[in-house]
Amino acid sequence: MKPVIDYSLYLVTDRHYLKGRDFYTCLENALKGGITLVQLREKTADEAEFLAIGHKVLALCNKYRVPLLINDNLPVAKKLGAAGVHLGQDDLNMAEARALLGPDAIIGISAHNVEEALLAEQQGADYLGVGAMYPTGSKDDVSVIGPEALKKIVQAVKIPVVGIGGITLKTYNDIRKAGAVGCAMISCILGADDIKGTVQVLRDSLK
Repeated sequence: MKPVIDYSLYLVTDRHYLKGRDFYTCLENALKGGITLVQLREKTADEAEFLAIGHKVLALCNKYRVPLLINDNLPVAKKLGAAGVHLGQDDLNMAEARALLGPDAIIGISAHNVEEALLAEQQGADYLGVGAMYPTGSKDDVSVIGPEALKKIVQAVKIPVVGIGGITLKTYNDIRKAGAVGCAMISCILGADDIKGTVQVLRDSLK
């Protein structure tokens, strides 16, 4: 049975923003604050290292009953037994991902316009990560599409849409008002001096 996912407070990991702090401590602080979904993103790790990190992250996520998605890497997602994966436009196609991970896996696709969004939905994506909403330091090659483009994608598809890219405490609710079911965030959370407190502020804004 496919898990029910709460996309409202979606953390994407990136150790670059931790300012030398311990990754697992920071992740646990985010989970304590109320993160609802974690995507493990390890762009430079080989498979063995990715798996080693993944096992520790999965244990923390299980402790707080938060689903774990893996960024791009299907073999790691399969071996860990993660809830699913998030795939970019240039990654393996949906059919391959579904065949490997099975019908109950959560598979998200990045989309930047209505055409990409409709195709991902047609191919069976469970949700869309749409962005970048604002300029972001986590990706060098990303183009900013903004909340207006997000609105058009939300209106065009029936699956959940998550905003991503440069979202802050001040803009979080603007993206929600544009129709996103949640926001995927990196620097806003992991770059904060008080990670747990920052997540709690975001969580309180949902009430």
